[in-house]
Amino acid sequence: MSFRTKKLISISLLTPLVEKVSWHCYYSGPYIVFGLWGINKLQLQTADKQGQLSSLQIHAYADTSFLHAEAGNFAQEIEKHMVAAFSVLELHLTAKRHAFGVFVFHLLGMDRIRTATRRLKVDLQRSAMKEGCTPLCPCEFPNWKSQIICLAALEEVEFNGLEGEDHEFDLLKLILGCAPMLKRMIVKLSEETSASNDGCAKICNIFNACSSVDCDVYDSSGEYLFGMHY
Repeated sequence: MSFRTKKLISISLLTPLVEKVSWHCYYSGPYIVFGLWGINKLQLQTADKQGQLSSLQIHAYADTSFLHAEAGNFAQEIEKHMVAAFSVLELHLTAKRHAFGVFVFHLLGMDRIRTATRRLKVDLQRSAMKEGCTPLCPCEFPNWKSQIICLAALEEVEFNGLEGEDHEFDLLKLILGCAPMLKRMIVKLSEETSASNDGCAKICNIFNACSSVDCDVYDSSGEYLFGMHY
């Protein structure tokens, strides 16, 4: 099922015998908003083949105009789309140089996502914007870096397009500290970070502090840079 909406809608389905689900919803307005993050696409896809995992995919982008948007309850609106069980959470984020750590952590803290997600993939879309956000930008919520949630089901994490910002490293450290069953983390760097020895050194230090997780780092072209295996 696929549909587009310019307003919030309510749909009820009763399909007790359905085994495969492909659910797509596109939003053309800021109706599912958290801070300055708005969701423009939600997709839930059950596994087509044996060995595949069902996934919930969330596409979101940052825009300061969302701070004044009239939106529905964030968690409730997302949960409406969880029409089948899933174990993979894919986040496709267009940050426009804004911090995204608090947004990702807020999603992971939602009960149904926190308990279901075994694999997390964060895909950071490139932005044409060169300047960063202002020092007092609302993308940085106070105290989010000290929050703790239990990601007991999480086993694997993948980041694509890491740009070497401090808030990205903070998110890596938080996830490593909140996921006791985490087995592997994969990081693919952006072009800027691939050429930055400082960025690679920071990632190496973070991984060194977590000796129970296998970690692999790749540059923007997919070439293997280094890893730590225990």
